[in-house]
This record gives sequence, structure tokens and C-alpha cells, in this order.
Amino acid sequence: MRKRRRGETRHTIAMTTRASSPGPDGVLVWHAHTRDLFPNEASRTRARSLLSAADRQRDDAYRHETDRLMFVGGRVMARTLVGRALGVAPDEWRWRDGPRGRPEVAAPATTLTFNLAHSAGLVVCALADGREVGADVEDRLRRPVDRLVVPRYCAPDEARDIDAQGDAGWHDRFLRYWTLKEAYLKARGLGIALPLAEISFALDAGTPRVTFIKSLAGTDERWAFHLAEPTTQHVLAVAASCPDGRRPSFVVAPFEPDAR
Repeated sequence: MRKRRRGETRHTIAMTTRASSPGPDGVLVWHAHTRDLFPNEASRTRARSLLSAADRQRDDAYRHETDRLMFVGGRVMARTLVGRALGVAPDEWRWRDGPRGRPEVAAPATTLTFNLAHSAGLVVCALADGREVGADVEDRLRRPVDRLVVPRYCAPDEARDIDAQGDAGWHDRFLRYWTLKEAYLKARGLGIALPLAEISFALDAGTPRVTFIKSLAGTDERWAFHLAEPTTQHVLAVAASCPDGRRPSFVVAPFEPDAR
């Protein structure tokens, strides 16, 4: 696998940020809106050139343009970020989807992990090294869920906290718990395969903490979580395993397309 030489510009879709690799003690999270990733049709055409044949078919299957742009944006961001961390071009590493769709680096051999999320035009990519990582993002302006479903997805302590926020704030609080749970499940590659009401988060100390209850009691709690608001419209959650018991640093940064 050929490494890109200094100064070589094979692709014009590359994105910039302050660091290319998270290192063993960090988790890097980037976000960008599709209107910034794809300001014109030419930028989208260049992005599609990085997609595999299977991904181009998936792109063509989307009915709504917003969904198509978020899908392509996620693929391009991940290919660029992982490529930079590995020191190769975006199309010089092999992507695979795990049994429940969790994206992984199939080749070259690496300890890098990554995860994608998108909502309401915002695309997020998280990158870690030597630890599992998951990300989720939600639109705070979305139509509220039926309040009656809260006990189905939230632990008793979470439900009480949500109710305490009143009519004006309960749904925003619910979305924070929801994104944390989704980020955890995505990091583990489980899909919605666990009873969400038995994954209990506490937000009162500023840093989210998890406890597993009932049938999940005894589950490994060596996980770190981070909540952020990358825009006024979005809430973002990141989950990262802590195999050595130490909390990694989380850096959330915006993408800016390179000059075209």
C-alpha cells in the first residue's frame, strides 16, 4: 500500500483539522454540515469518486437529497480522516461493515477505530486508537417523541430527571440520554439489542456516568462519555471504552473543506 508523498494532492475532498491522529489517550470528533462539505455540484461529484461501487448504489437509493448528502459526507469524512491517521490516501484503505453495521478498518492492520453519525444536515465522525468508539447526534428541533415512551427507553432515575425539566425542557433532556445510549450501543456494535431502560446515565456532575441495572448489572462500566453541542440545533454524544480504566481526552472540532 503506497503512502502519499509530501505535497501530493490526489484528492481535493480532503478536510482539515488540528490533528490527524487521536493517539492512545484521546478521542477526536469532527463535524461538518453538508452545505459546507458540498457547496456546489462539482464538490459532490468529486466526493462520489471516493465511494465504492456498493456505496454508490446506496447513495442512488436515497429518496431525499438531504439523506444522500449526509451519507456521502460521512463516507468522505471517514475515508479522509482514517487515511490521514494511517498516512495513506482516502481510497487506499479498505472499509468493512461489522455484523451489525459498525464500520471498521479491514486493511491495513491497525488499532484505529471510527464511527459515524448524522442528523438534520450535520455529519459527525469520531476517531480513536486502541479503544471502541461510538457517536450519535440528534436534532434538538425535531418533533418531540411521545412522552409516554420515556419509561420504555430510560431508567427510573433518568425518567425522574426528564420530568423535572418541565414542559419546556423535558424533550431536550430526553435527547441527551438517547444520544448517550445510542453512542454506547454503536461503540459496542450492538444496534438496539439491549434494554435501553437498563442503561442508566447520570448527568448531574457535568461528565456523564453510566450504571447498568437489572439484567445488565455487572456489565463492564469502564467507559467514558462526552456530551457536546456542535451547533445550537444539535446535541452530540460520544462513547469510548477505557480498557486501562483511564478516561481519554475528548476533542470536538469542526471540519473546513480544503481550498478547491
